Amino acid sequence: MVKHLRTQSEFEEYLRDDNNGDVMAVFNGLELRSAFQPIFRANGTVLGFEALVRARKIDGEPACPSHLFRKLDHDHPDFVNQISIDKLARVIHLRNFSSFAGNHSIFLNMLPSSAVASIETFSNQNLMVKRLAELGIPRHHVVLEVVEHLHADTLSLSVATTQSINNGFQIAVDDYGVEGSEEMRVRMIRPSLIKIDRSLVQRYVEGEVEAMLRAIALSKEVNAELLVEGIENQEEYEAMRALHINYFQGFHLGMPQRLEDFFAANPGKRGPTQKVE
Repeated sequence: MVKHLRTQSEFEEYLRDDNNGDVMAVFNGLELRSAFQPIFRANGTVLGFEALVRARKIDGEPACPSHLFRKLDHDHPDFVNQISIDKLARVIHLRNFSSFAGNHSIFLNMLPSSAVASIETFSNQNLMVKRLAELGIPRHHVVLEVVEHLHADTLSLSVATTQSINNGFQIAVDDYGVEGSEEMRVRMIRPSLIKIDRSLVQRYVEGEVEAMLRAIALSKEVNAELLVEGIENQEEYEAMRALHINYFQGFHLGMPQRLEDFFAANPGKRGPTQKVE
């Protein structure tokens, strides 16, 4: 078992430059790379990008991110490695994002267990604060996405997210609407943004509107903005726009890719003005 990564020198040990000049990580038999999916405002301009990890084994076989970041108990033999992979992914994402940051935000996935572990020791989040300053990324442009229903200890998660907010980060509840999501936990976490799971979008366009309307009401109650993810066709996009949702994300609007490839396809659009039609 590889020990829990904590210091900058320990992270640096696993970083490499790939053939495209991007930063990648090689850790525990895995290669980790970044992909970025655009997130659009209601007016069609780019708010920012969700950083997604692309993993494969050293022999080239793909590794499924949903398996790498599945819910594990603290005594599971893969738990420590999972936390380190979670942190390494954010390290490479921030480095690859820094050259293109501009006025955009970056959305970083964070396992609830990793969020709690970071706050309990303070070391990792303090390291992130330092690295963001060195990379020139404003803290208020960093949105930490947590999946509230994957953590049983709501109080510890609430303390962790509150500390993150106090450190200048934004908090988003990810995948809201899947089995296990609870309104009470959202109220305790105090997110600035709620990401609505695609399942609620599908149910809404099929005529089951109650769950989506409850999510909208919850967002107003906790003073959070709404982001609908998983938009895969024009019908879904138009239906969500009619609800006056704040932000949109999905394959219909933009595929995950390298940031350099995104901006190469949209030259001169590194500011906040790139629009989706």
